[in-house]
Amino acid sequence: MAQETLSLSEVIGRAYARALPPKKFVQLLKSTVRSSPDAQDDLASAILPFLLPSPPSLILSYLTNLLSSSILTSRTIFIHILFYLSDHDLPPIPIINSIFNILASNLTGLEEPIPSFLSSPSSSNLETDKIPPEVGTSASAMNSPIINRENQMSTLSLILPLLKTISSNPSLSLNSSLVIYLSKVVSILSNFPLPSLDVGLEVGGLLPDLPEEINTHLRDHLSGLMTDLNNQGPTSQIQMQNGNVQSQVSQGVQDIQMNNLSNDRSQRKAPLKESIIFLIEWLKRSSKFDKSPRAGKELGHNWILLLKAGKYLTMDSSQFLSVLLEVGIQDLIRTDVEDLEAAQNWNILVGIMPALLSWWKEHAEEEFPFPVNITEILTDLFRNHSMAMQSYSENLSQRYTVLIQNAENEEEGSTFTSLEGWTLLSLQETLISKLVQSSLITSDEASTVAPGANSHTFSMGESLTNRLSSESHPHLPPLVHTIQYAYSASASFSEEVIQIIKSCPSIPPPESVFTYIASQPGLLGCLTSTISAKALLSLMEKQLLDIGVDENSRNDDPQGSLTRFGEGVALVEAFVAFYQLPLPPLLQDARCASSFSHLDDESKECMNGWVKAIFGSDGIEDAILLATPPQKLYSLTSTLIQQAILAVAASQIDLDTLHSGLSYFSQPLLSWCLGGVVSWLCKEIKRQGLLSALHLVVLQDLILGHSCPEALIRVNLKVLNDLLNDNSLIEVFQSSNFDLNGIKLKLNHFNLNELLSIPSINSSIPLNESLKLLRKIDENNSSINWEKTFFNSIENELKLKSNKKIIKIIFKEIFNFNFNFNKINNDNLIKFIPLILNFKFNKNQNILLLNTFINFSFNENFLKSLNYDYNNNNQEEKDLIEILKNSLIFNSIFNLNLNSNENKKDFLILNFINELEYLFNKSLKGLNEISIKEIIENENYNSNKKLNLNRKQQLILNIIKSLKNDDFFNL
Repeated sequence: MAQETLSLSEVIGRAYARALPPKKFVQLLKSTVRSSPDAQDDLASAILPFLLPSPPSLILSYLTNLLSSSILTSRTIFIHILFYLSDHDLPPIPIINSIFNILASNLTGLEEPIPSFLSSPSSSNLETDKIPPEVGTSASAMNSPIINRENQMSTLSLILPLLKTISSNPSLSLNSSLVIYLSKVVSILSNFPLPSLDVGLEVGGLLPDLPEEINTHLRDHLSGLMTDLNNQGPTSQIQMQNGNVQSQVSQGVQDIQMNNLSNDRSQRKAPLKESIIFLIEWLKRSSKFDKSPRAGKELGHNWILLLKAGKYLTMDSSQFLSVLLEVGIQDLIRTDVEDLEAAQNWNILVGIMPALLSWWKEHAEEEFPFPVNITEILTDLFRNHSMAMQSYSENLSQRYTVLIQNAENEEEGSTFTSLEGWTLLSLQETLISKLVQSSLITSDEASTVAPGANSHTFSMGESLTNRLSSESHPHLPPLVHTIQYAYSASASFSEEVIQIIKSCPSIPPPESVFTYIASQPGLLGCLTSTISAKALLSLMEKQLLDIGVDENSRNDDPQGSLTRFGEGVALVEAFVAFYQLPLPPLLQDARCASSFSHLDDESKECMNGWVKAIFGSDGIEDAILLATPPQKLYSLTSTLIQQAILAVAASQIDLDTLHSGLSYFSQPLLSWCLGGVVSWLCKEIKRQGLLSALHLVVLQDLILGHSCPEALIRVNLKVLNDLLNDNSLIEVFQSSNFDLNGIKLKLNHFNLNELLSIPSINSSIPLNESLKLLRKIDENNSSINWEKTFFNSIENELKLKSNKKIIKIIFKEIFNFNFNFNKINNDNLIKFIPLILNFKFNKNQNILLLNTFINFSFNENFLKSLNYDYNNNNQEEKDLIEILKNSLIFNSIFNLNLNSNENKKDFLILNFINELEYLFNKSLKGLNEISIKEIIENENYNSNKKLNLNRKQQLILNIIKSLKNDDFFNL
């Protein structure tokens, strides 16, 4: 490149066009740029058009290397950026952040003070020491608010756009690079000459919304301006033009000194990190109910709502992306590798999140763009968490080694063979490979993001289901571990199983595959890697239950056909229990027993045949298998057991005959029926109480049978534990010689004291106590698993209480709180309520809490029952309005139709406003002809017309005004 004949701008342009590596670019410029302030200005002027308004990642890398090599100082490029912003619109926050990330990492040139007035970079002197006349007085600013006679601009006026950005985006944390850099700049900003009064007044208005690190220094400037005003006397010309400017500026300073922070909606947003943690926990629980099988790249609709909510949690998309991935990483590395939840969190981080970011990149919105500085964000994340990620990878590797050793010890002489073509990568390599595979970064960028971590491409290994089918039972744990954590193995396993189910029953599944999956919670967790639980259950129900058997195969091999059907039933039983899904109708029927007289003729004939076959001398012949559809047999099994118990009680058969007949259920031909039978028996024993001795005998026989499927015991773990721990049954346990300890040992043998499902619901605290946890959390001192505690609590309460009662618990906790000004701003509970009101917490909740609140909130005395005080100061009213407004915004987000631009927000919002307007007009008693629109638009209407509104009327009016004046609703 013959740079001698090229301008600096052309050198930079050609380097960028040829993708010249940053280090070579710096070497090139070192031979070109002289080491002088003027040369730095030339270089800054040359690179600025490439940097703004939208910098490519390579240009950002050039800037990083220029600053680190001291060819250019951050002071020089910063001043050039300021003058650029004075003539152009401010770029989006992600772009501003991407630039200031670099500047904040290279605080060069900031050793000396920055003058309070600067000359344009096009002038011969960029920073001038020329001082306007009468230093220390406002006359120094002359009559122009910005530019003085020497064509200089107030530095404070130049940084004003950036100050406005910070003040209007409270989500920008103190660790934001923009905040860090500006706090350094204002700390070295000269106090004199003074800025113009207009600039001082505007900055004074921003003081309440600026971080302490910035406004502490800015107060000095405003204090100097106030001193100058006092020295000029009471009748200065500028004071007359601007009203009582001194008073207004003074008020701005007093506001910040008294911590009088404003309470607009943006400041009342929930803390970003905690909100993401909260949303992810909800998504873990709710995504299983996603109706669509998939949306985009292995991504359910519910997860996209996380992105949609993101722009209302923060305007800084770069910060959102960084915190989202950080939460994903921390959620995983804090999970014990032995817990089932570890595999779920692994899949969220390396599976769902890259797919989510890829969707965001393809569907980015102008107001919430996909961050252009993703490489820098990822680099910071990997650097900050590399040691923890490496340690977690080592723990997983150690677990895998132990599982292999245990498997080989259990089956003497056997050797576990690793799966061909499936590699267990470290967490760093798995995540970086997924990011490259999702086209979020390139392979070259990956080496920068995570030095030493190789990016791998996916290639299919051996069939996971075929290997599972041929594996011995002791070798299942290391095999399951591989499917959970090998690169892309979980998704491939899910796809294989889905195809097998779709092919059933015409093409039988590989031998034992369904049985093994049903017995391994880790494999059940992998099934939903590419499909929602609800969608997969629908497929299972159709193929494995409704169709069930292939008639040709059934005629040829009745017993084999019934056994295969039973394996499918056992898989559905285990899947439903694991994901806590609603029972399909067939599984519901199997958990009920009907009296013989209530059966139809076909069922009675079937029942008579099976009683003779099992408890008589006939035995189970092919004829009765062919005469009974498998679905019919399954639904009647509990009734069959009930008839046998009644026969023993009536001395029609003896106990030996009963035991002999029950032995059939220890064989693969009928053992799959025990999911429904055991469930029915446990409930029936609790219902019958002291009269349940024979039921206990049957339950003991079935549970302690040598071939009772582990999966079906796991399915009934909760009802079994409830039964075994029921003190009211101790007497009947003893009188029936029920082997309580033997059954408990059987449960322990299967390790059924583990978590039953993901996520688990263990003991929970009262809802009002879990709400207090939400109030107390903050980024520096969060309770461990506070989000799980809350969801467990409210889910359990919703099983017992109506939505209305839950609403009362929530709002009593809000309105009982003893507010003061600082508590208001830090009360996280109020900030979380809009999310809580829009969550669907369990499968039985058909109506959102928000709908319930809106339906009841303005009924007579309802708010009063929540301890809402109409006569209190305005704080409770502000809280209520804020909660309603933000709740309606999130309702709009969560009801978003991703396939169209239509939105359901209008229905709920418009109906709500119509209802409020009706209540308002009705309460005016004879003044219905008054237009509420006229009242809203004319602030003085109330006092002029002497409406004398009471507090409730004023509250309703203020809610209507607040909603109609909010740009979001477009009303």
